[in-house]
Amino acid sequence: MERHRIIIMMPREMARFRRESYMSNLFSSYQIKSVKFKNRIVMAPMVRFGFPCRDGIMGDELIREYLGYCDQEIGLLISQSLSISPSDDPRARSAGTSGGAGAYSERHIPYLRLIADRCHMCGSRFFVQLGKGGYDFSASGSKDVNALTTADLEQIRDDFIHAAYLCFCAGADGVELHGAHGFFLNMMASSGANRRSDKYGGDLYGRMRLVREIADGIRKFANDDFILSYRMGWTHSPEEDIAAAQALENIGIEMLHVSHGIPETRFFHLPVDYAYSSIVYAGSSIRPHVHIPVITVWGIDTLARGDVLVRDALCDFAAYGRAFLADPSFVLRSAENMNYRPCLGCKSCRWFIDGRKCPARIMRKKRENAG
Repeated sequence: MERHRIIIMMPREMARFRRESYMSNLFSSYQIKSVKFKNRIVMAPMVRFGFPCRDGIMGDELIREYLGYCDQEIGLLISQSLSISPSDDPRARSAGTSGGAGAYSERHIPYLRLIADRCHMCGSRFFVQLGKGGYDFSASGSKDVNALTTADLEQIRDDFIHAAYLCFCAGADGVELHGAHGFFLNMMASSGANRRSDKYGGDLYGRMRLVREIADGIRKFANDDFILSYRMGWTHSPEEDIAAAQALENIGIEMLHVSHGIPETRFFHLPVDYAYSSIVYAGSSIRPHVHIPVITVWGIDTLARGDVLVRDALCDFAAYGRAFLADPSFVLRSAENMNYRPCLGCKSCRWFIDGRKCPARIMRKKRENAG
């Protein structure tokens, strides 16, 4: 009598089987230098408001929040933007909000290493996003990049390089320079914000000089296991976007994450049948014109929609924000339904006040406790 082998799958193994049988695009692997990503799913960088930190140090609750994502079958986790110097955002630090978390001291290495090690143990990759606080093009109280001296910018350059080195020492797989959303590096690169007359201003080459010098400094210690990514903010037009992206590639950026930038909103006619956001469109328009992988983000919402973007070569990675805030197990739960959309789309997102009060999370926990 012929014997049939019975294969018993654990729930996580079954989820992986169902995903792989359903999709071959979003769940395909990808390699940059020596770093292999098990899939194309990215947890976008997002500040966890309401999770305390003090003096630039993440609190235990915030660290646990990050550790909770490491075993959720995410290809790449990107941290919220960490400050490159202790003077970046004194209001955030004194208030104890997670927006004041930093990457400027050896005191920050242990918990960054803890997150990186847990990601690696679970087969995921971990990038640290780095930014300079206090600069916001759309905010009335923002500092002005044009008021900085050349020496000031050289110190900021060195701060970025030092922060990246600490992340390298912590075992992170790379860093992402935050050059989007109207913040510091976005202001430096933008013709609408940068009116400097020294070597850090003028044409695109001059406005990108600071990023070029940061990249040059990082390359001095980075090995083949450490990736330099850049979160790029859109410009005034798709043509300018492409020029900026190509300049970043020439600088040595190895991965591009496209989001909104300066101007804060950009009005142009999307194709009639286009099913995604204007930010996704900006990223997908850049992708054919560069030779480095491109991450698209903003309103992708479901794994099914992300898979279409990867399948049609409109991006190399799809990033999700609120889906992961609403449900850290977003990927695993999507095994049953690739159109699973955990975010409730609240008119006023609770994550901007206190993520622990997210209605989607509260409802899910109640269901789990009741079950």
